[in-house]
Amino acid sequence: MGNRLIAVFLLVSMAYLLIISASAAYPRFALVFDDIKGPFFAAKSIQVQFNDSNSGTAQLNIEIAEINVQNYTWKNIRLSCNTFQYDQNEILCKDGSITVPGLFSFPIFLHFLFDSSFLRINLKPSKSESWHFTLKRDRNAWLGALAINNGQLNTIAGWLPNNEQLLKLSSGKINGAVQLVGVDSDLKAVTIDLSIGALAFADQAGLHAGENIALVLKSDFEYSEQHNHWQWQSELYWQAGEVFWQPVYLSGNNHHLSVHGVVDNGVIHLLDSSLMFAGMGTFNFSGILNISGNPLNVFKLEAEDIELSALFDQILKPFLRDTSLAEVGVDGLIDFDLSLKNGVLQSIRLDLEDVNVIDSRDRFAFHRINAHIPWRINNTTVADINMLNGHLLQIPLGTIRAPLEINEFNLFLPQLALPVLDGILKLEDFSATYSKKGWQWEFNGELEPVSMATLTEALQIQQMHGTLSAFIPDVRYDGSNVSVNGVLQLSVFDGSVVIHNLKLIEPMGLAPHLKADIAMRDLDLELLTRTFSFGKVEGRVDIDVRHLELANWEPIHFDARLFSSSGSYSRRISQAAIKNISALGGEGAVMAIQRSFLRFFEEFRYSEIGWRCALRLNICYMGGIESEPRSSYTLVNGGGIPAITVRGYNREVGWQELINRLRRVTRENDPVIQ
Repeated sequence: MGNRLIAVFLLVSMAYLLIISASAAYPRFALVFDDIKGPFFAAKSIQVQFNDSNSGTAQLNIEIAEINVQNYTWKNIRLSCNTFQYDQNEILCKDGSITVPGLFSFPIFLHFLFDSSFLRINLKPSKSESWHFTLKRDRNAWLGALAINNGQLNTIAGWLPNNEQLLKLSSGKINGAVQLVGVDSDLKAVTIDLSIGALAFADQAGLHAGENIALVLKSDFEYSEQHNHWQWQSELYWQAGEVFWQPVYLSGNNHHLSVHGVVDNGVIHLLDSSLMFAGMGTFNFSGILNISGNPLNVFKLEAEDIELSALFDQILKPFLRDTSLAEVGVDGLIDFDLSLKNGVLQSIRLDLEDVNVIDSRDRFAFHRINAHIPWRINNTTVADINMLNGHLLQIPLGTIRAPLEINEFNLFLPQLALPVLDGILKLEDFSATYSKKGWQWEFNGELEPVSMATLTEALQIQQMHGTLSAFIPDVRYDGSNVSVNGVLQLSVFDGSVVIHNLKLIEPMGLAPHLKADIAMRDLDLELLTRTFSFGKVEGRVDIDVRHLELANWEPIHFDARLFSSSGSYSRRISQAAIKNISALGGEGAVMAIQRSFLRFFEEFRYSEIGWRCALRLNICYMGGIESEPRSSYTLVNGGGIPAITVRGYNREVGWQELINRLRRVTRENDPVIQ
């Protein structure tokens, strides 16, 4: 708006000088000037038309092809006064207008008192809006003051370049004052005290927008003759309103920006500046910046006792929308500082105090994290990280302390003992690296025996007995997927489990995907069937599950086979187990010739057990001990006295129906066949 006032001032000043010198002799005249130049401006092709009447009023029209003020240029400017009054000291313009094509056109009321020491201009673009400008001179010194009452910012928007990438002001009101102090043609000081209300803006793409914004700006600029530079101090208060700056959304709640510094030879020095976010905390910063737009030469940012919940929710979380942390809640306090030099990060320090990280889907939670994490470029540092407790996929985690070595973007942890239920998970040689693909890490370790009863209770699944232990080979994460380079070995149900080709895709995503091949050997059937209340079965089995695929932890594809282990051991099956196997295999699974003898025996002998399932598109294609082409298949082969044989007749069963059958038979009491 200051540039607009300069243009008006120049127009009226030229008109005043021309009219005073020519109107006494010529009540009507027209003048044309090719060029006029001054210390502040240059104008080209100026036409002045003046018409004086006997009633004491006149008409004035001024047209300028081009006017330049410092780095600003306007073309085809027109000032007209339908009622123009003047004398040696005063100019009055009523019923006037000023037009700059493509920028603005509005009516004006102009009162111009001119002598050697004083100038006053009143500008009224609308009935409710006024801009009052005064200029006082004392020899070489001058003082300019601009008072704004209900200024309309959407009018100023017309002065801005028409660029799709720039923000467009749609509304807003400005009130306050601007004061300028100078000597000759040099500006020496500026004082600004403005309030802005109902501000609204947006860009054409809709990625940046604001509405109902209320701001208060107070600034002081002063030129230091001694140091030959500008000193300034600015305070900006954001009192109300909303801003969306893709992807961050913020609301005004008395946030406060305080900036102090100097400008010296095109370089901005930020000194003791701060940004206070209400409900979050205060960020202190300083630095050196080239006005030409080159990267920050030096920048330092410090903050203490920042509310991490507000920082995470308002600033960080919007950038994590498509990651596994999108549904995470964080609280606690954080201190940090960072420094940059020539646009390159030099150091970071993070201190966490009683921080909690909780997933809203309850996939994980980590409580009471306290940490000191230093990082310096071209140096190795050691972070101290402590956690009181937590859980991962419902498995409780105990207290840990991790001394983490940091070498730029490489992390190394030689050993970590993590309490898991009544056992310990030992991780060794953990290393992580950050690259363009994100974080990548790897480790190996082992799980010391964990009670299966405790583990299954924590996972809220069917209770199992025995213990679980594991050897964990080279585990790697490539930025999105977890894979095991080798075999994962577990001990469960007094047998062994070996997992090959294990790969976990987007484990913390909305739809995790798992692939693996599993070989189980010498599982104790009595422990297994007792766990699932299936009825007692003595013996041992091997299980192969090939090409296993889980989506969101539900099976969608596999080839499974259960068969009796080799070797000598007791092979007995209870009446209840036979009935349940029969239920899985379909009606008539027990051979009719043997059905009448079942009521005389509680247990039977068998020689072999087998079952197959190929899961395709939610259908289980079942089979028995051998690949039999007939419609029926053998699930249990009798052997010894008394012996029992069980056959299955359902070749195709819906996966969910099969699961329902298993749930049904494991919930029921042991049946008695009569």
